[in-house]
Amino acid sequence: MSRPPIVRRVNGRTLVDRSSLARLTGRSVHTIRGACPVADRDRTGRPLYDAQQCAQILATTTRRSGSRRHLTASATSA
Repeated sequence: MSRPPIVRRVNGRTLVDRSSLARLTGRSVHTIRGACPVADRDRTGRPLYDAQQCAQILATTTRRSGSRRHLTASATSA
């Protein structure tokens, strides 16, 4: 059972839950949890994030795909 999305407008800011923000930005919930500060919480304790602030933060963080282990010094020296 999935939880319903939370979107709130508070003092001109748009606050959204983590899974909705992940869908909107195309980033993972793990990336959002690690990079974005929690702006507020709903009545059940779910973290809410400022959509504009997170968009700025996520625009500066790079996406990594796959493991970087193949780029170690031993693999590149020949």
